Amino acid sequence: MRQTMPTADENAKALELAAQVAALLQELDALQPGSVQVGPGRISGPGVEIRRDLDGAWTARAGR
Repeated sequence: MRQTMPTADENAKALELAAQVAALLQELDALQPGSVQVGPGRISGPGVEIRRDLDGAWTARAGR
């Protein structure tokens, strides 16, 4: 399957979404500065964890 190049509109939407994610990560980090960690398929913060499930969807749950 051949992947197509994103359009300018898709790039603009991706940038908008990325900025929203960055702002949310900043808010999460403000709860306990330096606590947010990002790794392959995983984002964790104070008391929470966001992971990809087996189907590839992102899910949030209370952390350890």
